[in-house]
Amino acid sequence: MSSKWKVKELVECESTFNEARKLPAWTVVTTQTQTRGRGRFNRAWFGNKGGLWATYNLPLEARENRHWGLLPLVAGAAVIEALKAYHINGLRLRWPNDVLVGRAKLAGILVERPSATMASIGIGVNMFNEIGHLQGITADPVTRMSELVPACPSVKKFTVLLGDVLAEMFDYFVEGGLEGVKPMLDAAWGESRPVVAITDTDRFTGYFAGVEQDGSPILRKADGTTFTVPGITVNRLKELI
Repeated sequence: MSSKWKVKELVECESTFNEARKLPAWTVVTTQTQTRGRGRFNRAWFGNKGGLWATYNLPLEARENRHWGLLPLVAGAAVIEALKAYHINGLRLRWPNDVLVGRAKLAGILVERPSATMASIGIGVNMFNEIGHLQGITADPVTRMSELVPACPSVKKFTVLLGDVLAEMFDYFVEGGLEGVKPMLDAAWGESRPVVAITDTDRFTGYFAGVEQDGSPILRKADGTTFTVPGITVNRLKELI
């Protein structure tokens, strides 16, 4: 792993977020088992042994025009880039930061900001962990790397690779904003799909067509015109097929 990172390895914890928030930037906390992991909107995240459960702490600086709220997209692009080395068919990113293979969820990302000077990037990747019991109780079907990659790397090896790619992608973002990671992000979405963007008051339908500079999703109508749904208002972007 890049010399930037210091690693804290645990056997079990409630949440790697809870452990990481006590530590400085450029620390990664990993655990074999996570008993109370969480996703967006405090949804439960199952973290049994055999998966990658980690939180990477990144420093936040007072940079002009750097919108730290875009970090979920940056982290999503990083996870996709790290997984590309294993040539997984159907690998894609669903706005803002779900990593899917076809329609099945492989990895999830959650970003929190425990202080003004640090962001914590929580990443969970299904690798060797048992997933059979999750079918039917999660919003998406579930898959794991060991079923997709003939020579699946160890959890530790992939944790290292992911840390290196995340650090690189973060550097691109710090230097160039979202434009710095836009080529990787555009490639990560895969083919355009019909979606509904759900807010507190409305439902907007169209074909997903990428993101604006502020990370808001762009939808394309049947006539080819596009419109933007402010990302801060979107509770969920649901695919219709």
